[in-house]
Amino acid sequence: MSNPHIECEQHHTILPVSNLDEAIDFYTTKLGFWLAFKWGSPSTMAGVNLGHVQIFLERGTPNPDGCSMYFVVGDADELHQFHRTNGVKILCSPENRDYGLRDYSVRDLYGYRLDFGHRLPGNASPA
Repeated sequence: MSNPHIECEQHHTILPVSNLDEAIDFYTTKLGFWLAFKWGSPSTMAGVNLGHVQIFLERGTPNPDGCSMYFVVGDADELHQFHRTNGVKILCSPENRDYGLRDYSVRDLYGYRLDFGHRLPGNASPA
C-alpha cells in the first residue's frame, strides 16, 4: 500500500511544565511569545505563539532530555538580543551555519532547548 497524500495544517509540540503560570510568564515576557489561550479550571494547558507558530504548555513533569524545538524566524539576531536582554540562558550565540541558516540556542526555565534561526540570503524556504 502506498502512502496516502495527507495535508497537515499545523503541528503543536507539547511541553510538560510543573508550573503553568510560571511557564507562560517565561515564554511571554522572556522569549517573546504571546498567550493564545489557557484551558481548564484550574488551568492545565496553554497555547503560546511565536508569530503564527503555536506550542502547547501542559501541566506535568518536565522532561527535556532528547527534546528540542527549532523556530525559523525573520531575524534571529534581533530575537537573540531580546533574549539576552531578558536574561534567557543562551547556549550558543548566532552563527552562520553550513545548512543555510544563521541560528542560536537557548534553554527555557525547565531545561528545554529552543533553537532560533533565519535563512541566509540565497537560501529559499524548502517546498
